[in-house]
Amino acid sequence: MASAFEKVVKSVVRELDHSRELVPVNSLQRSTSFQPYCLLSRKSAVSRFWTPRYTSLNVSITDILEPNTPAPAVELVGPFHFQDTVDGHLEGKLELAAPGQGKLAGGAAVSGSSSASMTVCTLRVPSNAWVAMIKERSLQQPEHKILQELRDCGDDVFVVTEVLQTQKEVEVTRTHKQQGSGQFALPGAVCFQGQGEGHLSRKKTVTIPSGSVLAFRANQLVICSSGWNILLVSNKKKRTFEPPQKGNEDNEDDAGRQPRRPLADLLRMWNLVERLKFLSDGIGEDEPSVPSKEFQELQEEVKVYTRALEDFSKTLCQQLRSSLGQVLGDESALQALEESLEQALCYRQAEPLPGPAGDVLECLVLPSRTLVKDLACPILYLLQALAALSETQHVLLAEGLLAEGLEASALLEPFKLVESVLEKCTSWQERRALSLPPGLLGSSWGSEVPAWILLEACGLELQVDAPQVCWTPEAQGSTCALYASLALLLKLSQHC
Repeated sequence: MASAFEKVVKSVVRELDHSRELVPVNSLQRSTSFQPYCLLSRKSAVSRFWTPRYTSLNVSITDILEPNTPAPAVELVGPFHFQDTVDGHLEGKLELAAPGQGKLAGGAAVSGSSSASMTVCTLRVPSNAWVAMIKERSLQQPEHKILQELRDCGDDVFVVTEVLQTQKEVEVTRTHKQQGSGQFALPGAVCFQGQGEGHLSRKKTVTIPSGSVLAFRANQLVICSSGWNILLVSNKKKRTFEPPQKGNEDNEDDAGRQPRRPLADLLRMWNLVERLKFLSDGIGEDEPSVPSKEFQELQEEVKVYTRALEDFSKTLCQQLRSSLGQVLGDESALQALEESLEQALCYRQAEPLPGPAGDVLECLVLPSRTLVKDLACPILYLLQALAALSETQHVLLAEGLLAEGLEASALLEPFKLVESVLEKCTSWQERRALSLPPGLLGSSWGSEVPAWILLEACGLELQVDAPQVCWTPEAQGSTCALYASLALLLKLSQHC
C-alpha cells in the first residue's frame, strides 16, 4: 500500500494549486524542514528528465544578513477545509461445469477506502517585505560559512516564500480488503467435494501534526558583487553565485586545490564522451521508432550508463548489488553515499564511510583512495535517480526487489511497465489515459502488487479493470527517475 501521507498531500496540492508552482513534501519526517524564510539548496539535476531536489539547509535568510533581526511577519491566507473520501468495491464470480465431470466454482472481491479531512492555510511572505529587506539589510561580512560551501559546490540557493500548512492535527486512514472463496465437486464411485474461503485486510493510519508543511514554494536567491536579491519570477539562466571571471578558472583556492566544477557539468562531460563512444560503435542505429522525442532522448541517456556497467566484473556487480540493497533501506546512508561520491568525483579522493554505504564506495576506489571515474559515474547516476524517488519506492525496492537478491524477473516486470507508460505517452505535458499491455501484468494486478505501488508512488492513477494508467504531467520527473533506476538495477542483476 502506497504512502498515505504522500497520497493526501498530492490530492490537496492538486485541488489548491492550479499553477503547479508548489512543491509537495514527500515525507512526513521532512514536513517541518520547510518554513517561510528558510534557505534551501538545489542541485542541478544530472538528467534533465527528473525534477531537481531541494534540501533544507537548516538556516534562515536572517542568519546570513546584517543586522541579525527577526524576519517580517508572513501573511495568512485561508483557512481552507479539505475532505477526501474514496470507497471502492470490485467483485467477480466464476463457475465451470460439465455433465458428469464435476463442477468448479469460485469468487473473489477486492475493496478499498481512504478518508482524510483537514483544515489548511497558506503562509506567504509579502512582496513588500522582500523590497524592504533587500534595501535595508546586507549580506554578512565575512560571508556566512554555509554560503561559502554552496559557492564551492556550485549549487543554487533558494528561499521558502510560501507554504501550505495544516492548522489542526489530521488523521489519514487507508484500508484495503481482499477475500475469496471456492468450491468443487467431482462425481464418481466416491464423490469428492470441498470448499474454502479466506480474506486479507490491511489498514494504515497516519497522524499529521498541526503545523506540518504539506507543500512549499521556493524562489531563487541571487548573490553578486552589488548585493543580493530574490527572483520572484523564475529565470533558468540565473545562478545564485556569479561564475568565476575568465582567466581565473585555473587559480587554486585557499585550500591549495583546484576550484570545483559543478557536479552536473562533470557528469555531463563524462556522459558526452561515453555517448560518442556509444554512437561510434554503431549501437542504437537500428532502434525502433518511439512516439515522443523526449522518451527517445531518455532511452539514449540511460543506455549510455547501462552500457558502462557492462565493463564491471561479475564480482564487482555482486558486491554492488548486495550493498546497494542494504543502503536503499537506510535514507541517511543513501544520502551520505551520494554526497561522498559527489565530493570524490570533484576532488578525486574519497573518504571512507561506515556500513554498507562504505562497501559501495570501496568498490569504486583504488587502494590510494582515488576514485575511478568510469566506475563511479554510472553508480552516481543511479544514486541520483534513486534520490528522486520517494521513501515508499525505496522501501519497496529494498525489501521487495533488492532484498531478494535482485532477481531479474522481479525487476523486469516493473521496468517493462514503466517503459510502456513512457513510450505510449506521446505528450508528457498532457493529462490522458494510457492502456497497459495485458501481457506485462503477470498473473495479478492490483494495489498490493509491487509494480502497481511503484507506479502509483510516481503520482500516476491506476485502474484494475481496464487496465490503464492516467498520466499526469506532474508524474514525469518521478516516472523517468524510476525508469532509469530500474534499468540500471536490472543491468546489474543480469550482469552478475
